[in-house]
Amino acid sequence: MRSFLVSACVVIAIICLSSTFGESQQPVKSSESVWFALLEDLGGRRPYVVPIGTVSAGKIFPAPLGCEEEQEPGFKKFETTYLRPLQSYSVTFGSAPAGVVVLQPPDPAFGGALVKYDGPAHIHGPVMALATNAKLSESEATFRRAPSPEERKLALQFANDSFVKRGLPATLLQKTKVDNLTHTLLPPAKSPALIGSFSVEVESETGLTHALFFVATVRNGKLIPELEWVHISDGVTSQQRMSLIDHADLLEDGQDEIVVMHNYYEGYGFEIYRRTKDGTHWEQIFDGPGPAC
Repeated sequence: MRSFLVSACVVIAIICLSSTFGESQQPVKSSESVWFALLEDLGGRRPYVVPIGTVSAGKIFPAPLGCEEEQEPGFKKFETTYLRPLQSYSVTFGSAPAGVVVLQPPDPAFGGALVKYDGPAHIHGPVMALATNAKLSESEATFRRAPSPEERKLALQFANDSFVKRGLPATLLQKTKVDNLTHTLLPPAKSPALIGSFSVEVESETGLTHALFFVATVRNGKLIPELEWVHISDGVTSQQRMSLIDHADLLEDGQDEIVVMHNYYEGYGFEIYRRTKDGTHWEQIFDGPGPAC
């Protein structure tokens, strides 16, 4: 009987050790994901990334600033964790996988994190994307594309109507400019959406402009606005613009958030919007600073 008990204990111990060893060999999954804006350097035509923030436990946190004059606590750790040369990140464009970026060695003449991009998205000017270490869904080709002529016409009419409601004279509407207009699908919605940035230049000499940003569902040949932001400038230094970076399921709950760049006279920041519970509007859930020093 004693011999049987000893044998049983030995078997149990081996099983426990085998189980423990097996678990230790499994890769440790990070509970934190990092997100970057992927854009193009207008001067040198080079792609680079700008940290937006991290996502952990269903919450979004802004990336710490790294300016020499006001370097925030935690930046060095962020830099060594996420900004090492040759680190790679997945690119998402219109909520679909779109290649990879690899961080390049720092360029003293350039303030951002230059990358080498290998993917199908044409990043240029106002067309931006997102890069992340989060696991992306194996979805089909992106629904994000340029608008059709009919959609462009609908969006321009909507923009002019919005500017008129804010008091702009009709004579100025001849100067309404489409800065960027995107056709896409915002999961879990089934109807396509238009996301647009428009501006009206008031004074060509000073560059004074008014701006509009909107998200609208396209349904039965009509635009149904879900988010509308209009800024009427009262001076050059009060100018603001909002531009789409991209949309993605940041919180990994089946619903896409919209990531926006908000430009001011000096500097810029990032904003993230999420659909309200009724599914008909968008609310801001994140407001983080850009790295401009």
